[in-house]
Amino acid sequence: MSRAAIDGRALLRWIQLELVEPPWGDAEPFVGLVYLDGQAGLSARGWRASAPEDGALVVRLPIGVPSRVLPDDEVAARGLPAAPDWLAAHEPQPPVDAPWRHDPVLIGRFHPRFPDDLQVLVHDGEPRRTGRRAEVCWVRLDGVDDGAPRPVTDRPAHTRLYRATLLSRPHQLTTIAAGEPLRLIADPGGRHPLRVTDAYLAERAGWRITPCTGCGLHEGLDPPSVMAASRQAAATAEAPPTTFTVRCPSCTGRVELTRG
Repeated sequence: MSRAAIDGRALLRWIQLELVEPPWGDAEPFVGLVYLDGQAGLSARGWRASAPEDGALVVRLPIGVPSRVLPDDEVAARGLPAAPDWLAAHEPQPPVDAPWRHDPVLIGRFHPRFPDDLQVLVHDGEPRRTGRRAEVCWVRLDGVDDGAPRPVTDRPAHTRLYRATLLSRPHQLTTIAAGEPLRLIADPGGRHPLRVTDAYLAERAGWRITPCTGCGLHEGLDPPSVMAASRQAAATAEAPPTTFTVRCPSCTGRVELTRG
């Protein structure tokens, strides 16, 4: 069996664990259903493999023991229910088919006990304009949107957009507060998924972005036209530049943007 920790992809699936010191005193494995406890997080409730419903045991996940998700045919052969009666006390459960839990860009980023929570780069816009730096905050994913086209040098042509709720209380940001909704790009390069606004997305497809020289971030914080205009010399009547660089909000590198 695998020793990899069971994560949110196993939600409402039956699993088998080889517990180190099971309470029944022998090496018989534990079989239980994975569910989300609102306080304790990802958990499994079950019993020894040979004695269904005999002395229910709750195991908090993840746990570093050999484990596996039971295939559907084995679940059927064991006569295990899809929704045991006790599960009603822990509803509502998160959706089991949430696409973000299977997104290869996000796997490994989620909180180990809360399968829809992860850290995101949240901001009020480019610090050059706002005077406020971006912050890494916890959010809870709760929806998915179609991705908009985005020209990026040597990167996929479409992005993944998710809806989320901000969990953390920002230290200095003023455009968003804990409990409010946001949208994020799952694969912006750099170190974290990135909060984006409708204004940014409306312009994004019209600009080509060369990834950051340091961390690989290939997005910006403000709409590109706003960032371009802020680099126009105030004393001239020239149009905003069509190519310019910005300081990466995630590291010390630079990101280049080109219109068209």
